[in-house]
Amino acid sequence: MFSSGAISRTWKAAAIKAPLRTFSQATVASSARKVQMSNFEKDQHINYQRIEDNLAIPMTLAEKIVYGHLDDAHNQDIERGKSYLKLRPDRVACQDATAQMALLQFMSAGLPNVAVPSTVHCDHLIEAQIGGVKDLSRAKDINKEVYDFLSSSCAKYGLGFWKPGS
Repeated sequence: MFSSGAISRTWKAAAIKAPLRTFSQATVASSARKVQMSNFEKDQHINYQRIEDNLAIPMTLAEKIVYGHLDDAHNQDIERGKSYLKLRPDRVACQDATAQMALLQFMSAGLPNVAVPSTVHCDHLIEAQIGGVKDLSRAKDINKEVYDFLSSSCAKYGLGFWKPGS
């Protein structure tokens, strides 16, 4: 066992040797690569050039993700906690409990199909009560109308649909 003094000395030694926080910078060559969004969407690629154009200063990963998806990063006045961001997502993933409202709002917009790759995943309306197989069967029965609506809406508007139990 270590004494409290030994632990303290060990902790201090580890803290002294710990590297300082650094930021990773993407190389210019990475923006030229065409990387598929997924194996199912061979014609959809990640726009690395837009992301690199928006990143002018070192940032955390979360900041890189947000700033990399700004609609017009150079002309947006951003103040933390106050500004509304205009984003251009690469993909949209919905879960069954909220996709119902999202699809109803999308339908009211009158658009023929989605603008970016989008999916609905049916996994949040399954309640864990008895056991996996029985709970899934119960959820399919109770939420049949919801799942039918989501399935037909996804087919009509070009969204991917992951049925319950996928």
